[in-house]
This record gives sequence, C-alpha cells and structure tokens, in this order.
Amino acid sequence: MTPKIHTAICKHFKLSKIPFLERTRIPFDYDSFQENLSFLSTVFYARQVAVISGPAGSGKSSLIFYALNELDPAEFRVVSCELSHPNKGALYKTLATKMGLEPDFRADDVKLQIINFFNEENGQGKFNCVIIDEAHSLSIDMIDELRSFYDEGNNFSLILSGLPSLINRNLNLSLTLPMKQRVALFLECAAFSLNELQDYVKHQLTQAKAKNSIIDEKCFPLLHSETSGIARKVNQACYGALLECYRQDKSIISEDIFKKVLDKLSYN
Repeated sequence: MTPKIHTAICKHFKLSKIPFLERTRIPFDYDSFQENLSFLSTVFYARQVAVISGPAGSGKSSLIFYALNELDPAEFRVVSCELSHPNKGALYKTLATKMGLEPDFRADDVKLQIINFFNEENGQGKFNCVIIDEAHSLSIDMIDELRSFYDEGNNFSLILSGLPSLINRNLNLSLTLPMKQRVALFLECAAFSLNELQDYVKHQLTQAKAKNSIIDEKCFPLLHSETSGIARKVNQACYGALLECYRQDKSIISEDIFKKVLDKLSYN
C-alpha cells in the first residue's frame, strides 16, 4: 500500500510514482554502464573469475541486478552471498541454503555439496555462477579458500564485488596473487560526471512520468559537487529535496532547497 504522503507528493508534482527510491525497470543508459554490462554478461557464458569494484553507492549492485535481469532462470543459476567478513562455514552454508540444499555440518562437506550440485545442473545444461558481495571484507585466508573452491569445482563462474580496496589491498598481496592471476575481468563502477548526473536525474523523473521539469537546472552543479556524482548519494539528496519542496508547498526544487537537504546529509 502506498503511504498517503507519497500519494500526496505524486499528486503535487504530477508523478506516477516516487522517484529515487528504487531501481527503475529500464536502467539508466550511459557509456561506462553499457560497457560494463556488456563485459559482465560474458561471465555467465564462459567460466571465469570477475572483479567489480567501485566506491560505496556507485552502482555495483545495480550493474549485477541488470545483468541478471537479462538471464533466463531456466538456463542459469546464480547464487550470491552478501555477508561481511564471512568465515568458511558461514559462506558455504549461506550459498547452499540459497540453492535449496540442506547444508552438511562441516564447511568442507558443504563445499563438496555445492560442487556436486553444480555438476548435476551442468549435466542438465544449466550454467552456474557464484557472486560474493562485500568482497573487500574477505580475509586473506578466505580469498585463498575461494580460489580453492573455484579450482576444485571448475564448474561455475565467480564474481567478487566490493570497494576499491578489494583490488588496491586485498588482491595486491603476494599471498593473494594466486587468486588475482585467475581474474579474467576487472570492472570499475565510477561516479557520474556532471552531464551524466543531470541525465540520470532526468531519467528517474521520466520513469516517474513527470509532466513538468521540477528541478531548477542551476541545482545540478551543486548536487554534483556535494555528492561527488555517487548514485546512491544523488538518490538520497534528490528524494530529500522532493520531500522538502513538497513540505514548503513549492513546485520547483531550488538551490536553496538542495542546500538545506545537503547540509543535513553532510557528505563532506
């Protein structure tokens, strides 16, 4: 059920839904996103290890979401783990549970369960992929464990997604070199340029079927400067500005409104 305040805001700004709160059905199409999406799609058709890195809120999860959206569930099984600082047991049991398996007690036995399950599905023509989110939190031992898992199974693709430290620190050590040497694809999710930010905001409003321009064009340089072009921060600031503009009973979001919202958010 839509909250009454959201219904009132949509009516006030003549929107079909509230923008900036969720991923749009149609992704925001810009150059680096399309390039990343094209390369990431290869991971689901040939067994390989891929690394996706970028600042918090820069669109790593969205990139994966839209890539998975293009896959036929009947032909692909993608299982993910979003645990921070996982140990071996927690990681394998989480993956097994998400696959509908009853995990064994010992972590190594669960790993074997998953590998055998993937073998069965491969025999049925299904391609398997494992995604590890928050991969920057992996310990050296866990990175080597995943390398062992990938080598021993040799029947799935592996995607590691995390903050830039995943590459700059975690995979830049002599102890993790064996895993880094197995990475076939490095993808980086970068912040929006000023023009991309402006187009992104307009994309969100278009998807909400905005009939009028509700953001003063002068706001975009301020918004880009204060959010550094990070998509999650842009969404947060724009949604806050939408609420504040409604609260003030205005029809156009001005620089003053954004300044008030951004001051509360205090990104810098």
